[in-house]
Amino acid sequence: MSAATLKYSKCPKCGHAAAAGTTLETECPACGVLFRKLFAGSGLAATHEPSEREESRLARLLEIPQQHRRIRAIAAAALLPVAAWYAWQFLRFDIADPASMPAGFLYGAMVPFHEVGHMLFRPFGDFLHNAGGSLAQFLMPLAFGVYFVHWRGDNLAGWLMLWWEGSQWVYLAPYCYDAKKPQMILLTARTGDTGAHDYVDMLGDLGLLNRAHEVAALMKYFGVLLMVLALVWGALLVARTWRER
Repeated sequence: MSAATLKYSKCPKCGHAAAAGTTLETECPACGVLFRKLFAGSGLAATHEPSEREESRLARLLEIPQQHRRIRAIAAAALLPVAAWYAWQFLRFDIADPASMPAGFLYGAMVPFHEVGHMLFRPFGDFLHNAGGSLAQFLMPLAFGVYFVHWRGDNLAGWLMLWWEGSQWVYLAPYCYDAKKPQMILLTARTGDTGAHDYVDMLGDLGLLNRAHEVAALMKYFGVLLMVLALVWGALLVARTWRER
């Protein structure tokens, strides 16, 4: 098979990546090299490079979307310091003081989805009914992340979804913390000591009610860890975008 008939997901000369779902067949749009000339007279047979399924998943997570590339990169670069600042605020956040919650508007936007989650999981038993609100908050960013990364090949949106996922763990940590000694005023206009407190019920079923504070701390730090990973991912993508300009 000649080099001209081969298809590449990345240019063998400069490493320029093809747009998601496409391949480079005759020449590279970045450096202009013709693949048939690149290997002509070299005495080496052009080898067929791995398919997308054969490429490492880590490498795919660092691919840059081609459509509106510059605008996406500028938006990501602008969002990175904001996301980093809020991640620092989440790290400093005292889960024993829900009133000091950072970016409370983001939490408020998720409350309706939390309540819908209870309704969606109601048919699956009491435990999942109680857990459904938290599950809805966890699953929504993950669903958007899978959509952007897997279906759209848009890792620049993917890192932001991972940051959003981390924030949900931190937002729910005070609710879990409150389960040991309920004081929060819930949507029912009462505290959880009279019932209808998700984490009182869930941790009680799991035998962890007396360790609610430890579980809440784990939730917070796991969420912050996800946010840090998202920031590293986003920084690598932005750096690669500007390096390949």
